[in-house]
Amino acid sequence: MTPLSRRIVCVLIALLAFVATSALIHALLPPMIPKGVAAKLKFFAEHKDEFDTVVVGTSRLYYSVSPEIFDKVTRENRLPTRTFNFGIDGMHPPENFYLIEQILKTNPRNLKWVFVEADNIQTRWTERTALTMKKALNPRGNARWFIKITRLWLARRDFISNLTLFGKQFTNVGRGMDFFPSHERERFIEADSELGPNHDGYRLAGDAMSAERAAIFRQKLAQEVSEARPKFLDPATDQAYRTAAAQIRQAGAAPVFVVAPILSQTTARFREAPPAPLLSFNDSRKYPEFYDTKVRIDDAHLTREGAEQFTRLLAQEFARRVHQP
Repeated sequence: MTPLSRRIVCVLIALLAFVATSALIHALLPPMIPKGVAAKLKFFAEHKDEFDTVVVGTSRLYYSVSPEIFDKVTRENRLPTRTFNFGIDGMHPPENFYLIEQILKTNPRNLKWVFVEADNIQTRWTERTALTMKKALNPRGNARWFIKITRLWLARRDFISNLTLFGKQFTNVGRGMDFFPSHERERFIEADSELGPNHDGYRLAGDAMSAERAAIFRQKLAQEVSEARPKFLDPATDQAYRTAAAQIRQAGAAPVFVVAPILSQTTARFREAPPAPLLSFNDSRKYPEFYDTKVRIDDAHLTREGAEQFTRLLAQEFARRVHQP
């Protein structure tokens, strides 16, 4: 065997040992769940049979759907509910589908309704992201010497970076810390904050945007309205929501998809018949009250006053759809 062959064999053996060890750790240790998600899952698992409705989404629903108000309005509309807000900061697709699976694994006996925020899976870079990456990788423009140095550095670095990322994500040896009581306490130390003042998962929102930001918001909204067009969800997102809807129904509940009153005025559509009712509120002409800068924190979030208005309308529209499908 030549020296080169021996080196190749040694590298292959090392990689196989690494993969085998990673697979063993991955199989034996529990999954690492972020603090905010862990706190809500723990509380819900302990009180799962007290709720019949859950709301899953990003901070756009976390700070905008008050279970207390929602349940009050549904009772008034002859559709009593007991709701828990499972909104999590940054819980975009496909992470929200994992959360749904974890919720259903608790086997809540009385679960009837699962509200899921509808949003596209980010499978492509936005123009802003692409521009940021371009500036980061090529801050000196098209200087030939800089391009050559950058390419050389990236070529050498890519393999090591990807291998490191693989090891970090796949083995996730930090999950072993879950076995230590002190670490377990730390993960849930902020539970009261995450669960909100009423322990229903809802947290109060902030103050309205400044006059300067309000002017910018109005300009951006006008542009969004002028460019608004119906748009199909991308195939990956479409299929993912259909799968989630099927899982929810299999658990004995009914899915409801929600689009919050965000800045984007694009009308999201499924490519075929929707797998669940779709309640869309991102229409400033139909729902101007949610686009008044006095009730907005930023492009995606409502103030407490706006959140209460949105919760009431969401509950009313939900009850109307149930009574008059």
